Amino acid sequence: MRDIVAVVLAAGESRRMGFPKALLPLGSGTFLDQILNTLQESGLSEPMVVIGAHARHIQPALARRPVRVVTNPDYEKGQLSSVKRALENMGPDVRGCLLWPVDHPTVSRDLVEKLIQLFLDAKPLLALPVYEGRRGHPAILSPALFQEILDTPTEAGMKGVVQRHQDAIALLPTGESSVAHDIDTPEDFLKLTGETLEAALARAHKL
Repeated sequence: MRDIVAVVLAAGESRRMGFPKALLPLGSGTFLDQILNTLQESGLSEPMVVIGAHARHIQPALARRPVRVVTNPDYEKGQLSSVKRALENMGPDVRGCLLWPVDHPTVSRDLVEKLIQLFLDAKPLLALPVYEGRRGHPAILSPALFQEILDTPTEAGMKGVVQRHQDAIALLPTGESSVAHDIDTPEDFLKLTGETLEAALARAHKL
């Protein structure tokens, strides 16, 4: 597992949420805390965190974490720009790259470990969880895809790359709906936590 590098994508503007999604309260921590804790429990130490729009707010929260922080100055160009920044900072002996968008914070350790095992056993170009027919996150990329992704126009996104390699994708069926549901709006946050965004932020401010 040391040869698989985990990348948390946290560079977006969070416009629909109105608050940096990485720093949204969840339990006694944040979305980002939850993901980093799960990665650590899964044996993926020293992940990379890509930040951008809210870098000055997120970076202090990572000060005591064993992570590599990479800043994406092109965050306005979309998620592929962050994926590219991550791949540009990969070492030479990587066996895979696990991409985890910060708006999927409640994916379990069990699923992460099963997805890694599927990737190691099946050796696909891409491993994804699937919930009720919907593909989701996190995803694991083979290094064989890295250059193709780097060469893809940023505005095109990852969709074309995935479509070109349908026969080389390994899917992990799961009952965890969290893999397929982005937490993008205050309404999504309420459904996830049972707490309004305003109440959660006020509670976190008191801690």
